[in-house]
Amino acid sequence: MIQKLSNNSGVSPAADLTQKAASTKTLCHTPFGDVMVDELSSSSLAGIVSGGRPEARTTPAAAQPTVVTPAAQSPVATATTTATTTATAAASTEQTAVAADVPEEDSAPTAESVFGPNPWITNPTGTAADDSSYSYNPMYFATAATAAQVAQMVGGTVVASDQIADGGSFEQQQPNQMVQLANGTLINPGLVASFYTHGYPQSYIDLLIQNETQGA
Repeated sequence: MIQKLSNNSGVSPAADLTQKAASTKTLCHTPFGDVMVDELSSSSLAGIVSGGRPEARTTPAAAQPTVVTPAAQSPVATATTTATTTATAAASTEQTAVAADVPEEDSAPTAESVFGPNPWITNPTGTAADDSSYSYNPMYFATAATAAQVAQMVGGTVVASDQIADGGSFEQQQPNQMVQLANGTLINPGLVASFYTHGYPQSYIDLLIQNETQGA
């Protein structure tokens, strides 16, 4: 056991004060002999000398791993992607619209698509000398509207005349709507409308109309 010796043993007060001023060490009895202990020494050193254990050193806390948060997608990159997708969709829509507006040059039109639902007169008839009645082929009897459209196509005028009955024993109940060209030639617009009933492409129909106007 460590025992502290009095600093005043055999020493005068003045000398004792001088000794304290000169030294801050204290003589202590220990199991292994007398030792001088500095009173200003750390508590750890005093503990060791007095037979105690050193204070436990504080173990620094283990460093926590740094969690890396994935960077958020750049607003600029997101805006660019959205703009690109929108532009692509708009371009595709525009191309589709343009394709729909461009007519097919060599398509196969029908008489109804060009002249309407009734390009010809329904059930044209004629009478014989005995007053019997008979029917004509409607293809020779274009309506007035069909004749006017054909006249516009070939640059002629519409005239009405009997082109089938001979004016003797047979009479027409409906006249033929004809188209007269600038050179005086008459063409039957009903026959021109019939060119559109065979599924011919427009290029071939144009050739047939040209031959019709030239009397070929």
